[in-house]
Amino acid sequence: MAGTLTGFDTVGSVAGVVVGLATAWYLFSTNAGRVLVGAVALLGGTLAWWIPGPTVQAVLAARGESRTVVVTEVHVHRYEGRDYVKNSCSVRLLDGTPVPTEAWRTCGATARPGQRLTMVFDPKDAILPTDRILPSSAAEALAGPAAATLALAALCCVAVIRSQP
Repeated sequence: MAGTLTGFDTVGSVAGVVVGLATAWYLFSTNAGRVLVGAVALLGGTLAWWIPGPTVQAVLAARGESRTVVVTEVHVHRYEGRDYVKNSCSVRLLDGTPVPTEAWRTCGATARPGQRLTMVFDPKDAILPTDRILPSSAAEALAGPAAATLALAALCCVAVIRSQP
């Protein structure tokens, strides 16, 4: 989570994987049982990979601001082998400042340059803007990861108890 909030989410994910593996190694060294150690390593790694996404959604749900943007260019993405076409739009703010990310969800088949769309921006610029549908609150965004984190803590407790002679 700290990696996402500071703008270094890859570093945060790597740190999360390292902590998960270190925990699994500790449990393995205390003879906690291979199945429990494997479950802790798997759930810890999954959490490290999964948490940056909900963290971004939570931050934008809590402090994000909706702003109007103008489409500057429409990109058509055709997927070979499937009858599927998806558009993305390069956008800029109304004052002419380019937006570093493209709009995907709101850029439909009828999108044209000059059309106005809405995107959610982080006022502190720690997170890239998005046009995705966000949860209504930060708590809603973090409910799944919080439950998985509690499951990991419970699993660690069971492994520690199991390792006692």
